[in-house]
Amino acid sequence: MNILVTNDDGIHARGIGYLIEVAKNFGKVYVVAPKTQQSAISQGLTIHEPLQIDKEEGLFTGVEAAYSISGKPADCIKVALEYLRFDIDLVLSGVNDGPNLGTDILYSGTVAAASEACVFRIPSISFSTDFGSFDIVEKELERTLQYILIEKLARSGLIVNVNFPLNPHEESKGIRITRQGKRIFSAKFRHEEGKYWQEGNWVQVTNSEESDVYATTQGYTSITPLGIDRTDYKQYEEWKDKDHFDW
Repeated sequence: MNILVTNDDGIHARGIGYLIEVAKNFGKVYVVAPKTQQSAISQGLTIHEPLQIDKEEGLFTGVEAAYSISGKPADCIKVALEYLRFDIDLVLSGVNDGPNLGTDILYSGTVAAASEACVFRIPSISFSTDFGSFDIVEKELERTLQYILIEKLARSGLIVNVNFPLNPHEESKGIRITRQGKRIFSAKFRHEEGKYWQEGNWVQVTNSEESDVYATTQGYTSITPLGIDRTDYKQYEEWKDKDHFDW
């Protein structure tokens, strides 16, 4: 199997190194990742400025090819598939330094790379861990990926969003199949030297036991199936008879 590895933390980030090493146990590995930190960039594309694309010789061992680009995570997928013409069977994104739970996925560059792969109908998996929690990644990443592949959870038209347990858990109690919960970021703005820095924290929200937020808080690794179709089908059923053509 040909595996494309990418991320949003940048090609020199700690998490992508773990993912590359594990991916090599499952197939041939290709790497296309941003040159710099691209967190919270969502599924943006670089269309108003040129992209720099550089081959990275000697940065990783045992990979088929590695490239860094000046763009965003979604750009990485397009470059890999439509410029470099890699024949890819599976896209892995991460491992992100910070969770991508609940509402986080709207902003996440990690999930966005997997979402872009989904547009191309390529199975994709995004991996995230709590801030600085790479010990658990080191212990559990390979068996988690193996579980997903054995159970055939990764498939065309689907994004598999994986989050390892939140701190202070140092290992998972197991895997929970979850749905997207709520995790709302409340912004505060710090003024410094004529500029404003956006900071803040997450609002305390009650989540159901079926949610990714609840599972990871309780010490489980959450696996959530995501799609790119954002239609509210319940609302659609209520609205679909309201077509209006006579103005």
